[in-house]
Formats: sequence, structure tokens, C-alpha cells
Amino acid sequence: MSRFGIRLSALAAVLAFASCADRQPAPATPAEKATPDAAPAFKKKPRMNGRGEVTSIPLDKFFELHQAGKVMVFDARLGFFYGLGHIPGAINLPLKNCDEAIHRREAEIKAALAAGKTIVVYCSGITCPDARSVARHISGFGYPASVFSGGWDEWKGAGLPTE
Repeated sequence: MSRFGIRLSALAAVLAFASCADRQPAPATPAEKATPDAAPAFKKKPRMNGRGEVTSIPLDKFFELHQAGKVMVFDARLGFFYGLGHIPGAINLPLKNCDEAIHRREAEIKAALAAGKTIVVYCSGITCPDARSVARHISGFGYPASVFSGGWDEWKGAGLPTE
């Protein structure tokens, strides 16, 4: 492998690790605090009675449901990695601001669940905690979610279709 290839691989590894790192929100600037007329962002984390269950799903079951059109798939990776490739039909839902995104997609989630679909969340791989974190946020809205812990690495490694 050339020096360029080694450097590129190292950069990709650093970016993949950073995409799963615990993120802290940036503090508000004085200008942001002083604009009460601005439309308020979605801040409240809804917690419904009967919190949704978070479960795990193995590759074979996930693939079977995916092929049958019985899943709504969320990719918890950063948009950059989603843009490089993702599971077909997956919706990018990174951990940062995921409550707001879940709130915007509630009608879609309700429709998917009413149609008997399973909500599946994945990240880059077994070492990435973001899929479980996003699934917990979804469950906080009262919806069940399954985590595909093998994530993108296992899906792609199995030679399954990608977008």
C-alpha cells in the first residue's frame, strides 16, 4: 500500500472514531440568548407513558425484513459517512439533534409502525454507541426500536446491497 493509501486509511479511521464520540452541545452565545423573537427550537424530549422498547436485531433477521419491505431504517452516522454509502432506504439520523429530527418524522414513524414495520437503527459497527443512543431517543417518544449492532461494517462486509 502506498503512503497516500496508508494516510487515507488512517484519516478514515480517525473520522470513523470521531463520528461515534460523545458530543456536548456548544454553549449559546450572548447573541443567541438575546433573540427571544426567534422561533424556538425543539428542546423538550417527549417521554410518553409506556416507553418504547429497545431491542437488538441480528443481520439475518434484519436482511429478511429489509428485503420484505418491513423495516424503517435509520442510519445514526454523521451525514458525511451516510453520503459515502448506506443501507438502501436508510434515513440519516445522527445523534446530534436527533430529538428534533424524530419529532419532524413522527408521522412517518407512526405510519411505518401502523403498517407493521420494525424501526431499525444502525451505526458504523459494533464499537459505535450512537445506534443504541438514537434508539433510546426514539423509545423516549414511545416507539419501539431495534439496534443492528453490526452496523454498516457488517452489512457491507456481508456483500449486501448499498446506496
